[in-house]
Amino acid sequence: MGAKTARRVRGYGNGSVYFRASDQRWVGKYKIGTKSNGKPAMKVVYGKTEAECHRKLKDVIDEAAKTEYIEVQNATVKDYMDEWLTSVKKNELKPKSFDRLEQTVNLYVNPAIGHIQLQAIKSKDVQTMINNLRDSGKSHSTIKKAYDAVNACFKLGVIQKTVASNPAIGVTIPSKKILPPKKIQFYTKDEATLLTKQAMSCWGNGKRRYPLGAFVPLLINTGLRAGELLALKWDQDVDIENKALTIHNNIVFVKDREKDKGYKLLEQDSVKTDAGQDRTIPLNDDAIAALLDIRQVTGGYPYVMTTSEKNIVKPRQLDQMFRRIATASGLPEEKIYGVHSLRHTFATLLLSNDVDIKTVSKLLGHSDVTITYNTYIHVIKEQEAKALDAIPKLISK
Repeated sequence: MGAKTARRVRGYGNGSVYFRASDQRWVGKYKIGTKSNGKPAMKVVYGKTEAECHRKLKDVIDEAAKTEYIEVQNATVKDYMDEWLTSVKKNELKPKSFDRLEQTVNLYVNPAIGHIQLQAIKSKDVQTMINNLRDSGKSHSTIKKAYDAVNACFKLGVIQKTVASNPAIGVTIPSKKILPPKKIQFYTKDEATLLTKQAMSCWGNGKRRYPLGAFVPLLINTGLRAGELLALKWDQDVDIENKALTIHNNIVFVKDREKDKGYKLLEQDSVKTDAGQDRTIPLNDDAIAALLDIRQVTGGYPYVMTTSEKNIVKPRQLDQMFRRIATASGLPEEKIYGVHSLRHTFATLLLSNDVDIKTVSKLLGHSDVTITYNTYIHVIKEQEAKALDAIPKLISK
């Protein structure tokens, strides 16, 4: 019998079985939870034979799984998706991407289906959510993000056997063709000139109205994302002698989850897409002039965009600064866009000047030229129309 005293450990989640020589019985143990003192709560079964012990232990495990499944099913979709966000997606996504996903769930998913219990959620509930988003005028991108969040959460749940089925299966999302196209915000050449003039303007005493205002012509001539601009460092990224910028990092504004309130700046050693990482942007004379102007203000600091208090400019501060400039330039209220419009302006002006779309895509750091094409289809269509008008008559009447 002495040989039977060795402990036999089964696979993870299946408990353990061993022979106890003191009373000649087989013992099976399975963890069913945790006690208030932090120690494991164990369920113990006994058998005269190993087979009997395994059978009893299996009954314990099956009952525990059934109880856990029932508890999960009684939870709401909101509870379930919140748990999925914190226990799964937080491990996979960059902080800013996680914030966006959480925002999608909180704004579009939870208000629509968050109150429904898991055992009651049906495909028709998800379809209703999608249809309501469509009818309220939400973009194809927003609708797809809401659908993808539900689908990814429940797809994993089916694999983990915490839900019986995925209610996103069988749900359809509206085609881009039947939704109104998303209009990008950009400025014409004349409007860009007006913005630049205001950004570089001075008071009567000769002092600049906006000490860092040269960021406007800089963005118009480089197409940088706001976060890429804010992460620029003089020594690391700016090469005025060779007329080039290299994009290494990105500044994002994310929730401060350590303090559980407010937001914090985070510098990421990566940008939005792999194609945008470490890309080099050539600088024209206007971009060089803008950088030289900014360097007179912040040249003694590591970051190009630094406040008078020696802090990195925040994304919101940059956007507010630009809106003040746009308003003061005399543009109508409907043309007061956010700072991202300068990136669209850069791309639109390049395409309007017959720059190849692949080159534009590379400068923007898009992961695929199709993204560039779909984003700036309005300009491309205009250029195609002009090209047709320029074709001479091929035959005479």
